Amino acid sequence: MKKDSMISKTGQIIQEKRMQLGMTQQGLADALHVTDKAVSKWERGLCFPDVSLLSKLSLILDVDLDVLISKSININDWVGLIDINNCDFSQLVYDKPLVYYILSHYLLLGINKIHIITNSNNEKFLKSSLFERFGFKFYFYLPKDKNIMLINHPWFLFGSDLTQQFQGAMLLNKTIKLIPDNQSAVFYFISKDKIDLINNQNLLTKKVTSRTLGRGMLALDMADYEKCIDAATFIKIYQNNTNMLIGSLEEILYKKGCINEIQLKKILENKPYAKVIYNSLSKPQVE
Repeated sequence: MKKDSMISKTGQIIQEKRMQLGMTQQGLADALHVTDKAVSKWERGLCFPDVSLLSKLSLILDVDLDVLISKSININDWVGLIDINNCDFSQLVYDKPLVYYILSHYLLLGINKIHIITNSNNEKFLKSSLFERFGFKFYFYLPKDKNIMLINHPWFLFGSDLTQQFQGAMLLNKTIKLIPDNQSAVFYFISKDKIDLINNQNLLTKKVTSRTLGRGMLALDMADYEKCIDAATFIKIYQNNTNMLIGSLEEILYKKGCINEIQLKKILENKPYAKVIYNSLSKPQVE
């Protein structure tokens, strides 16, 4: 799907939902504190709303963010690239291997083709049958002719609407880096025409346009054992107090409809957090 086609599809959704609500372009513009000309451009497929407006736009139009964004992304144009050598992917960070927290970002976006540049021990770990169950396809060489989401440091990143902000970056169809406010973590989105940048760390760091992720993002380094303890402490406190999981690939697959309940229980076998997921399955669904 071409960039113009992606933007146009989102514009059609905005126009359709706005009209269903009996709202004028000016009315939507006033609610978002933008001009009616901006709304007109979105609906005509001339440009895409700023990523910072997406959450409010979804609330006003009463449309799920995934509908507003993900249907406009051709996921087949995207691959992941993990370029990390300085940590142990199998290191447990509270109740999951470190690499789970990195892979969860890709899985939530629907990206299952991941190119990985890492050390031999990590490569051996990723080739285990454990990851075949999750539907990942790992390639241990640099990608070509694809848009790339690059993670080149073992960051633990957590925050509201994070996946949607990543999707917004993908929709821009240009090379940018997303940086949590007042933190040093960086996540790169590289268009296929700029793929040579991945071989030039200096240009990648200094020449790529930066955008700040929304407030409330937490980025923790997992590059060594001591730093992993900080991330593990946060994960433990959050999960124990909310009864919700962070970085569970099994839960993500199930919620995205990629596996059924029987398959979920099979891959959850002996996992320390299985009880949390089983409890959520047993809760009555609210209509």
